[in-house]
Amino acid sequence: MAFEIMKEILESEQRAEEILKQASVEKETMKAQATQKSNIILSEAKKEAKKASEQKIAKAIAESQSTKDEILAQAAEYCQQIQNTAQERLEKAAQAVIGKVVG
Repeated sequence: MAFEIMKEILESEQRAEEILKQASVEKETMKAQATQKSNIILSEAKKEAKKASEQKIAKAIAESQSTKDEILAQAAEYCQQIQNTAQERLEKAAQAVIGKVVG
């Protein structure tokens, strides 16, 4: 009878060890799956963030185009005014030189 009890105890211990081993394997499998899923989620989040960032940049560029065009038009007008003023002064200077040479 004692032999049967000892045998049952040993068998129970072996089953417990097998259950622990199986639980450990399942734990590692679940851990690996969780890591893989989190990596996929993180990768997708990065892609979405990059896409959103690119869209915001494109929108900002499009919205600033009219302001850029206005600034360029003002600069072109200002340059034309400077050129006209310079031409007038050049003509006045030429007249003054001619007046001193002739006069």
